[in-house]
Amino acid sequence: MQHTLLFLLAWSLGFFAAIPVGPAQIEMAKRAISGHRLAATMVIAGSASSDALYGAIALFGIAPILQSPRVIASFYAVSVLVLWTLAFLTVRASQNPHKLVLQGTSFSSKRWAWVTGFSVACTNPPIVLSWLVGFALAGRFGLLQPLTTSVKTTFIAGGALGFATYQGILGIVLYRLKRFVSTQVLGKVYFWLGVTLVVLSLFFAYGALRVVLPKM
Repeated sequence: MQHTLLFLLAWSLGFFAAIPVGPAQIEMAKRAISGHRLAATMVIAGSASSDALYGAIALFGIAPILQSPRVIASFYAVSVLVLWTLAFLTVRASQNPHKLVLQGTSFSSKRWAWVTGFSVACTNPPIVLSWLVGFALAGRFGLLQPLTTSVKTTFIAGGALGFATYQGILGIVLYRLKRFVSTQVLGKVYFWLGVTLVVLSLFFAYGALRVVLPKM
């Protein structure tokens, strides 16, 4: 019973933590609204895998590695490069919207979709703090006694599944909406998703500068 309650709590926390718009959601949305359902699913799988990895880092005692300012700044810098690359590809694709629905496009590749989902989620080390906060909340409810490997694994599995569930629901909605989206509108959607990726990259750039220049 305790494991079930812990799993449900972690699932709820992961579900709501996934709501804010981020690079992984945008990459999934690009594929879902273009009709590439499997590719969108692989983006979700990739980002959930990264989320679970950070959960393991946080809960199995190696989180201090990510507290080094240089490590954090490096992750932020990589995030900016990844997001700029994705933004460029997205805006370029918006210029030829008729190609977005073809199965031969790069956005329909399931392998690259998983890599994309994993990489954009993996460049966000502060998510470790979210795991630690959630874990502390579970402790307040008395769901962590005894604190065994099984308990930690249950919490990580629940959180990652909750994260994937929200993205999956969003992907299904967008996939259903694709029939109402014309090719011209699809091009505009891609363009603004590319712009959003650029805006998100500015937050990561600011984060890197704050680490390098703490007085900012």
